[in-house]
Amino acid sequence: MKSVATGVKLHTDRILIVDDSPEILSVTEAILSSAGYETIAYTDGNIALQIMELLPPDLIVLDINMPHIDGFEMTKRIRGNPTWDLTPILLFTALDSSQAAYGLECGADDLLGKPIGIEELLGKVSLLLHSRYRQQLRAG
Repeated sequence: MKSVATGVKLHTDRILIVDDSPEILSVTEAILSSAGYETIAYTDGNIALQIMELLPPDLIVLDINMPHIDGFEMTKRIRGNPTWDLTPILLFTALDSSQAAYGLECGADDLLGKPIGIEELLGKVSLLLHSRYRQQLRAG
């Protein structure tokens, strides 16, 4: 996030990426890293939830279809923890609209279809982070 007055970067936004596909994980991480974000990437949602305790993310990019714990359940767990209630969640989905809508009901902030479009990913990430900072400012 940059200061409006000085244009100086205050900190690097940390983005947690969780996807069981190593290829999608690698591509997503490369896109976000090259855009200047700090990334943490995991193929296992349970491990990612544990890491969030140690390295709280500013944004979570999460696949819906994963083994062990899917994106819906992970979103519910994140939203059930008051520490992360302002952390935006962007769900990756290749699902139909009714299943994707369920992701929003679980607490996701936005959806992004697969295959991933670079400009769309970067636009949604920027918008969600900006929205998060506005909410934090309002909350004091």
